[in-house]
Amino acid sequence: MNTSLLYKPEDFFPSMREEAEVDTLLNNDIYKFFMLDFILAHPEYRWKLVRWKMTIRSPEIRTTAVIPRDRLEEQLDLTRSNVKWVSESDLSYLRGMTDDHWKRLFREETLEFLKNFQLPMYSITDNGKWNYELSFEGPWETSMMWEIFGLKIINSLYLSEYIKKEKITDVEFTKMMNETLGRLFRDIGSLQKSPESKFSEFGTRRSQSTEYQRLINTILEEQLPDQYSWTSNVLIAKEMGSANPKGTNAHELRMIPTALLDDPDEIIHEMYDIDRKWSAHHSELGLLLPDTYGTSFYLENCPQDIIESHIWMRFDSKDPSEAIPEYIDWLLKNKQDPMTKLGIPSDGLNAAKVVEYTNAFHDKLWKLSFWVGTNLTNNTKWTWPREIEPYGPYGSFSIVIKPSEVFREDTGEWMSTVKLSDNPEKAVWAPDRVALFKEIFWTKGVEQQEVLV
Repeated sequence: MNTSLLYKPEDFFPSMREEAEVDTLLNNDIYKFFMLDFILAHPEYRWKLVRWKMTIRSPEIRTTAVIPRDRLEEQLDLTRSNVKWVSESDLSYLRGMTDDHWKRLFREETLEFLKNFQLPMYSITDNGKWNYELSFEGPWETSMMWEIFGLKIINSLYLSEYIKKEKITDVEFTKMMNETLGRLFRDIGSLQKSPESKFSEFGTRRSQSTEYQRLINTILEEQLPDQYSWTSNVLIAKEMGSANPKGTNAHELRMIPTALLDDPDEIIHEMYDIDRKWSAHHSELGLLLPDTYGTSFYLENCPQDIIESHIWMRFDSKDPSEAIPEYIDWLLKNKQDPMTKLGIPSDGLNAAKVVEYTNAFHDKLWKLSFWVGTNLTNNTKWTWPREIEPYGPYGSFSIVIKPSEVFREDTGEWMSTVKLSDNPEKAVWAPDRVALFKEIFWTKGVEQQEVLV
């Protein structure tokens, strides 16, 4: 029997046990499966060739100095070899997911598709730069899954390889974990004092590791049973006995179809039509994610049928202290009752912000439900146990994988996607296309902000 009370890195990092960080398709955010079901049901979106690209937005990070290339390739290869299909047990779990009216969330065609799933190949370059350039290419319905997996692998390897390179002892690692967990319990204490604060954990993409994410959710379930609304991670939700992980859709749903168009009016129409089609397909997930190209433009020009039919709005890149009042004013202006709508702040949140925004707005909307990510599953900044961090900052950092290009069959060319958001620091990709979309959408409501995650 091991009587040591010390944490060991291999307890939390599969790569230190020569195992895969991602060994099943279900170790993923639920919104990838919701979007997959939607894409497969719409022939106009199936088989669209999409390229995805990783970008690190924290300028001080040096992944090539920390992660050996062969270790990164090893984890990506393990993921490709393990994520080839979904087991019958996992299919049964997905088949059993229903909405509030007992309607199945996934069509049988989608489950059949998952029986023969295969991730496309990846590409890594570094070209002597500080950070790896990681990219993926393939049909939308398969390449989309690399986003979460690639981010999980990079984040976990950055921490584990940093620890390995510096030969951190078990005592030092225990000190680091005690600090990280101490932050969690302090946050739990703050949330317990604010019983109106409701939240879900959705930190899969930047989690310290799957093992740590499991631990976090176990603690949250016990300590905050009436406030914690489960996780977005399908695997962990299944293991914990939750029938429905939490999630909706992502910016890619708007970025990819609009990249196939040039005319401003057609781009605007497609942006709204996607949300219209989504609500028709997933009636219980009638979400608006308006910051893809700018929240203020979206709300000011929104068609009446979408105004009346939507159920939720997610506030992503705009400060909730501005976004929530803007949303409430928009609802009232359009004769909608805010007490029938759900608002979801989701960017860079922590317990203090959840409590702050709950106190300010919980009686002005029917429900506020916060999605807290990195600050739950990878709250590791400033936990390094030594005076010097030799390879740059240890801990979480801002990193994304987004669709970067879509192949246009009408021109035979690859066309850049665009995401503007409400924060100019987050705008991507090709400058000419970004300029076009800014001209269309950025009329007002855009504010420079620090990128936290």
